[in-house]
Amino acid sequence: MRTLRRLNPLMLVVIAAMILAACAAPAAPAGDTAAEAPADEQVTLRMTALGGIVAEAVAALTDNYMEEHPNVEIIVDVQGDDMSWQKTAPTTMFAASDGPDLSWWWCGRFAQFNDMMDAGLLASLDDLYESEGWNDSFPQGTLDYFTHTDGSRYGVNLDAVWTPMVYYNKEIFAEVGVEPPTTWDEFYALGDKIRAAGYETLTTPYEMGVRSHLPDGLMLRSWTEQEYQAFLLNWMPDAPEWSLEHKWTDPNGVRIYQYIMDMADSGLLMEGYAGITDYGQSKGLFLSGKAAMFQDGSWSTGATSLPEEATFDWGYFYYPRLDQDNYGEMGSFVANCLIVFEDRENVDAAKDVVAYILQPENMVLWAEKLGGPPGRTDLPTEQVTEVLGPVMAGMLQEIAAAGAPTLYEGVVPPELLASLKASIDLMLTGSLTPEEAAAMQQEETEKVRAELADQ
Repeated sequence: MRTLRRLNPLMLVVIAAMILAACAAPAAPAGDTAAEAPADEQVTLRMTALGGIVAEAVAALTDNYMEEHPNVEIIVDVQGDDMSWQKTAPTTMFAASDGPDLSWWWCGRFAQFNDMMDAGLLASLDDLYESEGWNDSFPQGTLDYFTHTDGSRYGVNLDAVWTPMVYYNKEIFAEVGVEPPTTWDEFYALGDKIRAAGYETLTTPYEMGVRSHLPDGLMLRSWTEQEYQAFLLNWMPDAPEWSLEHKWTDPNGVRIYQYIMDMADSGLLMEGYAGITDYGQSKGLFLSGKAAMFQDGSWSTGATSLPEEATFDWGYFYYPRLDQDNYGEMGSFVANCLIVFEDRENVDAAKDVVAYILQPENMVLWAEKLGGPPGRTDLPTEQVTEVLGPVMAGMLQEIAAAGAPTLYEGVVPPELLASLKASIDLMLTGSLTPEEAAAMQQEETEKVRAELADQ
């Protein structure tokens, strides 16, 4: 039995339910699984999925699976798009002995996904990563994200988003006589020229852009790979000692704040940036031709976004590097995944459905249904181009080459994200220096680690 790490009180309910289920119904012998049954033996699987386009995509693929496997019936239980399912399912329907065999899920590392792995509720998918070639199908950042502390993987990514990138109006750039910058000095100079020509510079919503994805991008550029990995770990009560040696107050931590401050002071962020709180307002300034640049994520490259909405020629670039040995250019959010539940009668059959959904041709269909990029980056370029356009197909190749490490915000607890945003607010309003803002975030990191250790 796997050694249990720290469990929150809710997971005690999970463990209790599993013990009761085991007492009530002894497990079948290892070889007696539905996947090994004769092809004409009827198998019924229950799968849960979020309502809306997710459920529609799941239904399309499971219908196709049942056509190819007439002896298998997959019942898809569609869950309402409210947060109650996410909050309650791990300790209710997922923990019950008659719960679903597999599910679409939010595999947030700091939330219930981690707890379910710790409690032994999920089946390892290591065999599928090997047999299906998934170890070569995803960016390294995604593989790292789904690797649990015990070395196994208990989920597989379906779709992903990457951020930040800067979309730019090629017509404005040509009029002003500038090119996408390769250094920060070029970036600041570009901003001066754009403002002199009467355009706004870089627009982005304050909440998602300035307080979230801008620091995401600067973390990737300011920290080395080891430093970056340290901050994904050093808030945990069982964090490795080497990760604790890296602090927000180190020079590479402070300069994350300093560059945000410099962007604001230089005017590179458009006038009144703090007042842009609506995503549509921010994007509208770019689409209307009033702003030359728009910081966003890969979702704007999908088939239903800029390719359809923009009336001008546009492109994108990544923020310039700070050092040649910085970790990356864009980060990935890969929490949307499929999971299979351990101690069910049809574990192998459920795994077969997961393997089917993740097949390249089915991931292309998944991308088409969702209108956004798949998690797999090894899909045929011509097929991705057909459903998502040439820009997204090219971006997918860039992501595969870059490795796309997971975003800080996709791993750490909400308290650290709230502190990060608050420290940026206080710095931009003049209440804290970059050094003091970094110290505030370091203090919160240590506080979270201590509180989790006491649970």
